[in-house]
Amino acid sequence: MIKADEESGASLPAAAIVALNRGQLIEAIKLTREAEPGLGLKEAKDRVDGYVGRDPMLKARVEQQQSEARRKLVRWVLAIDVVLVAIAIWYFFLR
Repeated sequence: MIKADEESGASLPAAAIVALNRGQLIEAIKLTREAEPGLGLKEAKDRVDGYVGRDPMLKARVEQQQSEARRKLVRWVLAIDVVLVAIAIWYFFLR
């Protein structure tokens, strides 16, 4: 049986902790799953979330990285939309 402190994230592999310190939450979950065969996605996520939840500085860093990733995604979507609109205008009106 898994101890309660392990379930909450006390035992993360060193590579997962390094990934968390870089703000890479998904990579940390993946590395946690790879380190322990048979560990499900939900259990790995719970462990990583528990680890992050106990460290306010780490939690802030991860949230900042996620916020930056969302902003980058929005910028790319807007850029693609502008290009598509420009192509549509050219195709229908300027050809």
